Amino acid sequence: MSSKEFTYIHKNKEYRLIVTRKHMKSVRYTYKDGIFRVSAPYLFVTQKQIEEGLDKYADKLLALDVRTKASDDNHIFILGKEVPIQESGEIKFNDETSIKYKNREDLEKKLMKWFLQVIEKRHRSYENIMGIRKPYKVRLRKMRTRYGSNAYSTHSITYSSILMHYSLDVVDSVIVHELAHDSVRNHSEKFYKVVYTYCPDYKALHKRLRKGEFA
Repeated sequence: MSSKEFTYIHKNKEYRLIVTRKHMKSVRYTYKDGIFRVSAPYLFVTQKQIEEGLDKYADKLLALDVRTKASDDNHIFILGKEVPIQESGEIKFNDETSIKYKNREDLEKKLMKWFLQVIEKRHRSYENIMGIRKPYKVRLRKMRTRYGSNAYSTHSITYSSILMHYSLDVVDSVIVHELAHDSVRNHSEKFYKVVYTYCPDYKALHKRLRKGEFA
């Protein structure tokens, strides 16, 4: 394993870029504490290709880094609203459901379980609206470079847990995007025609998503 440090410029701003070469097959991009980190294979991937890939993912990585702003010791954004939290306590939602938690770790686990139910319900609603014939398996996990992923082989859609911090209209835009891949598997003009049919404000909502605008 070997590492080298570079200066990476994105939108006229300089960042530290650390590229680590390993025995691996694909390239991985992360961003934390003001540093872009890239893990790449020893062979077949050039520095130019790495930076071209980073140009593609930089905005998403920077937006996802606002996860530190999505919550702090006293507050957390849930569905676009800033909610006060304590070391232990209870969060009440508009639908009269609530989460009682013992500590921060317990809260995060219960929020994952709660949000999976929320997003699956909205996902099922859009399956009906968009005429999806075969229901998808719905999953939720932490993802740093994607907001959603449609796996054709398992007929499942995985959503990023970061979505729980955004308002429901932004969440819905991601659901529509992933379900649009049921009929169009690329990002062609035909694909976005489907997206905009069911989410006319998609462009503005996606902009809020990438900028990390929770409220």
